[in-house]
Amino acid sequence: MPRLIEVELGDLKKMRTEISRLLGEKLRTEVAVKGSKLIVSEDKNHPQPRVRVKEVKMEVKHVLHHLGLSQHRVLEEHHRILIVRVKQKRKLHTENKGLPLPPSQSLPYLFP
Repeated sequence: MPRLIEVELGDLKKMRTEISRLLGEKLRTEVAVKGSKLIVSEDKNHPQPRVRVKEVKMEVKHVLHHLGLSQHRVLEEHHRILIVRVKQKRKLHTENKGLPLPPSQSLPYLFP
């Protein structure tokens, strides 16, 4: 019985054909597209037929980096791999936050 690994694309549905093609080339196995999921099956003709989840996860990271999608994170659950968009946190810009005041403003007498 062939082992199947699902890759859920999340919001990358439009790029599924390109991702599946690159992933198939990297893993040297067949990658099927079903809706918003990619299904990676092991290739019996390959000398090492077992495709591991960690191997697929690493190659998905490489493919996303190659496509310039660095704002996505790859998560692993048993035989499922999830691609999730990372939300960017806003940085609050406050003036001189964490910087000590200069001596001319912090000392009670005139400083030369």
